[in-house]
Amino acid sequence: MLQLGISAFYHDSAACIVQDGKVLAAAEEERFTEIKHDSSFPANAIAYVLSEAGIEDINNINEVCWYEKPKVKKDRVLKTFNKHFFKTLKNRFIFLYNYYFNSPKNLLKRHFRYNGVINYTDHHLSHAAFSYYTSPYKNAAILTVDGVGEWETITISKGVGADITKMYKVNFPNSLGMLYSTVTAFLGFKPNEGEYKVMGLAPFGNAEKYLNKLSKIFDKKADLVIDQKYFTWEYSEKIMFNIEFCKLLGLPPRLKEEPITQDHKDLAAALQKIYEREFEKLVYKAKELTDSPNICLGGGCAYNGVANVLANKHFRSVYIPFAPSDAGSAIGACLVNNPLSGYAFDNSCPYLGNEYSNKQIKHTLIRYKDKISAKYFSNESLVKETAKIINDQKIVAWFQGRMEFGARALGNRSILASPRDASMRDKLNKVIKKREGFRPFAPSVTAETASKWFEIKQGVPYMNIVVNAKTDKFLAATHIDGTCRVQTVDKHQNKLYYLLLKEIGKLSGAEVVLNTSFNLKDQTITRTPEQAIERFINSDIDYMVIDKYLLSKK
Repeated sequence: MLQLGISAFYHDSAACIVQDGKVLAAAEEERFTEIKHDSSFPANAIAYVLSEAGIEDINNINEVCWYEKPKVKKDRVLKTFNKHFFKTLKNRFIFLYNYYFNSPKNLLKRHFRYNGVINYTDHHLSHAAFSYYTSPYKNAAILTVDGVGEWETITISKGVGADITKMYKVNFPNSLGMLYSTVTAFLGFKPNEGEYKVMGLAPFGNAEKYLNKLSKIFDKKADLVIDQKYFTWEYSEKIMFNIEFCKLLGLPPRLKEEPITQDHKDLAAALQKIYEREFEKLVYKAKELTDSPNICLGGGCAYNGVANVLANKHFRSVYIPFAPSDAGSAIGACLVNNPLSGYAFDNSCPYLGNEYSNKQIKHTLIRYKDKISAKYFSNESLVKETAKIINDQKIVAWFQGRMEFGARALGNRSILASPRDASMRDKLNKVIKKREGFRPFAPSVTAETASKWFEIKQGVPYMNIVVNAKTDKFLAATHIDGTCRVQTVDKHQNKLYYLLLKEIGKLSGAEVVLNTSFNLKDQTITRTPEQAIERFINSDIDYMVIDKYLLSKK
């Protein structure tokens, strides 16, 4: 059975191909358009996954699986708009126009001449299915937290075998995800993109200054009821807060170009603390309702690695997939609708995107022969030479195999550096990435040595749990509060990257490297060899490894 999975129109639009429960290919639209978190119909991603699976005619697939139910979403949007009739006239027109003329059915017919079946899956069920069916568990609680689906913003489900049963829900407008995005916007960052920045900023602040003020938005007598007098979620997606919210905080919203003050840091800290408080309540409820030893986390909020670690307090083991946001829901929708069930298959591999042959890469290198020098190595020699370069405090762009699916670079589209010297963090932020100095980096470490250097209970292959470092050896990859967003690397999942870490260990005494995504300021993660070489040439990155070639600049 062949399925095409699609998510679109909110953020992180994506497409995938699933055959008999096995994911063959998946990609986010942003990697093709180079628009970060692109929410448009993923025509490019669809074309890629069809090509990767060898499908020339889209009508040869059995079904399209859409990650949410548009009709139910329409009912929620219109019901909400009716509460704010005059404020929503323009938005109402735009929404209804897109609902009728840019529906999934019309867009698929327009772009690909598809005339087959479309199965629409509940938004939170798509999240839950992706988290659970890609996990190693046969019995697990499933906690999904995001901005909003059709109605739901939080759900708790239980997975047993191939079955998922919903047990608890919170409906819009009560939303932890929307709250986090609102404060993100208030702090001058872009919602659905800048939440990472707020999380990174939080350890620099004192939560107590704004904690009581932010707490006032919650109804103390009810479960996760948020006072809407401070927010505009029901009628505006551009400005998410109002003057009452500014009065509550006693602080004007920060403009994008304004400097970040201590007040902004304190507000970020308060928001993170409140999120952690409410998240832990949900984790506890999930334990009570399911009585499972395991938990799977899903939804865009599952990227909050600081909060995620709290799940370990109540569950024996925690699983968070490689793309818990809407992108991963494209896969989840397929696994829900597959009669064989994704449960029976191993879908825990994030390397699902474009791959380029040695011949393709060689031809690309020839076009840049006036600007770069390329030296060919065997795999063994390549990792030895690269490890030596990194150990000598040089920065290396690393381009290998299939592109990662999801927000994290996991060793195939990465920038690598030694984690030992704190000055490397500053260089990467200021010179290479050209971004805020408070942004943290992640260490990659071999799975078998991770517990030696980090306070870690289980493997974290997808860089989505923040843990404490046991040592001050890795200052460039350790945040101001002594934490790290660790990636554990298994030799079976990414052999070449694993071998590189082993070689680095021989030189430095620790099988650890600083890993950040291969992109520059305001760019999406690198997809093609051409992109990679152009970014290498136009940056202060010292060397680049692509396939078996080591590149240097002329």
